[in-house]
Amino acid sequence: MIHINKISHLSLTVCFSVMNSVVAAPDAKQPEPAEPSKWGLAVSEYAPGGSDPIRFNWATHIAFGPKGQEIVTDLKNNRFLYRDGPGNLLKVSPIAVRGQHSVVYNPADSLYYANDTANNRLISFADFSKATITAQTNKILGVPLKRPHDIVIDPATGWIYALNSNSGHVFRFSAIGKNESVLSLRKHLGGYSRSLTFANGHLYVIGSAAGRIVEVLDWDKAQVKVYNSFKKKRNAPAGSWTKTGLVLNDVEFFNGFWYASSYFTESYAGGTNPNENKFIRFKTLADLVSGNWEDLSSLVADGMTPYYFTVQKGSLYLAIFDHSKPGAGDDVILQFTPLKK
Repeated sequence: MIHINKISHLSLTVCFSVMNSVVAAPDAKQPEPAEPSKWGLAVSEYAPGGSDPIRFNWATHIAFGPKGQEIVTDLKNNRFLYRDGPGNLLKVSPIAVRGQHSVVYNPADSLYYANDTANNRLISFADFSKATITAQTNKILGVPLKRPHDIVIDPATGWIYALNSNSGHVFRFSAIGKNESVLSLRKHLGGYSRSLTFANGHLYVIGSAAGRIVEVLDWDKAQVKVYNSFKKKRNAPAGSWTKTGLVLNDVEFFNGFWYASSYFTESYAGGTNPNENKFIRFKTLADLVSGNWEDLSSLVADGMTPYYFTVQKGSLYLAIFDHSKPGAGDDVILQFTPLKK
C-alpha cells in the first residue's frame, strides 16, 4: 500500500463565472438567470421538474440508460423512477427494492444492475416497466452481501463493480454469477464506505468514514494507493468539516476536476457549520491530501446533503436531499454544465 504524505495547504485563487437557472417543463415560464458568480458552471434543478407531481424522498442517484432514458434512485420511497428524457414525467417502476442506492446500465447484455441494499442483494433486470428480475444474488464467491451500496461499470471492458459498505469487500463480475472475483480493502478503507467511481481507466473506492480515496492500481495483484483527506479529525458516518473533517459520500472526475461530496448535516454537526466544504473540487488527488480545494458548497442549498455524482454528455449530476426532513419536497437532482468561455 502506498500512502501519500500530507503537505502544506496551498492557496488557490481562480476567477470563474456561474449562472443559476431552473429546468422546468416546456410550458413553464423560465425564471430570469441570477447574477454570475465564480465557478464556471451553469447550475439547474434537473429533476423532478416544475410540473412533475413526483416528489423524491432521499433521492441518491441518477443513471442514464439507452436512447436518453433517465433513472432516479428514490431510496426512502423504495422505488426506481424512470423517464424517456427530461421533457417527460417520471414513472414509478414496479421493480421491488428496499433502501437501494444506485443502478447502472450494461450495454453488453442490455441489462440494468442495481444494489438492493436493505435486501442485501444485487439484482439485474431488463425493463423498468415490468417487475421481472432476470438474476439476483445474496453472495459472491461465498462472501455475503451486507448492505451493498454503489455499483459502477468500466465502459471499456464491461466489468461491473459493487461494494459492501461495512465489510470493505469490492466485487467484480461480468454478469451475476459470471466471472466473479472479490477484493478485500477493509484495512485500506478504514471503515464505512459508501461509493465507487470509475474514472480515467481506474477504479476508486471511497472510504467515507475515514475521509479517504483508495485507488485500485491492479485488481489481480491487489495493489492500491491511498489518499487521505486534509485535516481529517476522526472517523464518523456523518459530521461537519469542523467536527470530523471530510466524510465522503462520493467523488467523481469531470471536466478536469475531481468533485467530492460529504455527509454533513445539522444533527451530526454538533453546533458547527454543516455547510462548509460539503461540496468541493480539486485538480488532483494530491490536492485532496494537501487541502488545495475550492469550496462549492454555496451551489447546494443550506441544510441539503449532497450524495452521488453522475457524469453524462458534458454535464455533472448530483443527487441532494434533506437529511433532517426527508420527503419535504426539496430533494432534487442538480445539473452542472461548464459555461462556454
